[in-house]
Amino acid sequence: MAGVPAIAFLAIAIVLGPVLYQGIVAYRDVKVDSVDHQQSAFVPALNAEGTPELVAAPTEETSPEWTGTDPVTILLLGVDISINGASRTDTLILVNIDSVAKSAAMLSIPRDLKVVIPGYGIDKINAAFALGEFNKVQGGGAGLTIRTIEANLGIPVSHFAQINFDGFVKMIDTVGGVSLDVPYPIKDDAYPADNFQYQRVYFPSGWQNLDGEAALQYARTRHQDGDQRRSERQQQVLLALRDQAVTLDLISDLPALIGQFGDSVRTDISIDSAISLARLGAEIPRNRITQISLMPSLYEEQLPDEPYYLIADWTETGKILSDFAGTRIKPPGAALANPEYDLPVLILNGTDNEGLAGRVGDVLEWNGFTNVDVALADDTGTHERSTIVDNGNYLGTSALITNLVGVGADQITVTSLPSSTVTPTARPKKTPTPRTRATSALRTNLDDYDENDYAIVITLGDDAPDPADAELQLDEYQDQVGGDEPAGIDGTDGTGTEETDETDGT
Repeated sequence: MAGVPAIAFLAIAIVLGPVLYQGIVAYRDVKVDSVDHQQSAFVPALNAEGTPELVAAPTEETSPEWTGTDPVTILLLGVDISINGASRTDTLILVNIDSVAKSAAMLSIPRDLKVVIPGYGIDKINAAFALGEFNKVQGGGAGLTIRTIEANLGIPVSHFAQINFDGFVKMIDTVGGVSLDVPYPIKDDAYPADNFQYQRVYFPSGWQNLDGEAALQYARTRHQDGDQRRSERQQQVLLALRDQAVTLDLISDLPALIGQFGDSVRTDISIDSAISLARLGAEIPRNRITQISLMPSLYEEQLPDEPYYLIADWTETGKILSDFAGTRIKPPGAALANPEYDLPVLILNGTDNEGLAGRVGDVLEWNGFTNVDVALADDTGTHERSTIVDNGNYLGTSALITNLVGVGADQITVTSLPSSTVTPTARPKKTPTPRTRATSALRTNLDDYDENDYAIVITLGDDAPDPADAELQLDEYQDQVGGDEPAGIDGTDGTGTEETDETDGT
């Protein structure tokens, strides 16, 4: 949650001569490789008529060295406890910094936001970190989270900084705590404690100085007032920590600071860029830092036997994202929101990887598609890139499929069939079969098929990820966190009753 202040502290340490060497050595434990972004020249978006279309992808600021003048967007990740080895993100905050205007904006993204996770499927956005971390995808949990944000919100993310809870507590304690104004009394009788127990936390209203543990509790509690207020508190703590960082003389604390945070913080920001950003952060006046939340554009969804989600009103979400970025944002998620799950889809395996089409078909069916056939392509082993042929301009559906397959939307070709457009009833519906890791061969061997009978035809190439390579799959992750308690906008479970789930989902 407080990744940027941590990076700022480390950067300040590096520029001070007495601990220069110490700082560089410690920073090697913090700095990780840059994150690869979803490479696609085009992304889906809604036009003025509300119809999905492909538009040029926003410019991605992926240069390893920040120039010092271009805008930069940094993703801050606060990492939750480990679930069977896979950590989740408890906090996601985007920070947009304009070095020319000397201004910044902070945007909180609720962890229950329903999104498409590229290469996996539809789930809460905080699942992206767990899947990416556990499966060791490029960039780890942060990398998959960044690609998920870009694929759904359309905000190019320049860099990331993540910190775990232990590191956050140490950081607050190292600077002597943070001073902030609690706007009203807050009481939470179900705050998670050790060994899956609960504890009471209470904060009276008014100004107070919080140590690390209290600041963490203040930033995480949500049972009384929900995710909207929690997002505001997280930003409040972050700003209080920032204020403390720019006013303290840190020289005496630098050796301890460097030694403590090496195992708690990770970032892909280079040392030089971190130094420049630290200096810039100190120069931005407090009244030039805008606090923004997505919560006003979200509504709750709790369907029977389904996870609790926050659903985006994409029109309102686009306005908030545009205010945050300072430019017009057309979120791709708007074009993916209403797919036609019963369209006939054909998946052809164009690779030498036996059974790949069947496993990708499992992914589509597990995510709701009911009419999927698979077969071998005629020229297997010759396809470097996957292709998606959309036989009827079902772009919202075909664009969603590219995300599920894990390839770019620029690989979609929209065609007009010589006869009538394929309809969802062109082939009989099939009942989705449960996904299993044992799937290794084509589930349906079509000896004779006509591609014109299908609304969407996918030919898998060498760029298509194999679902079998994932040690943790999306359905398995959902089974692990099946009791993940909802974060109702009003502080309830979304049904008007107090949350009582025993899972540590706070």
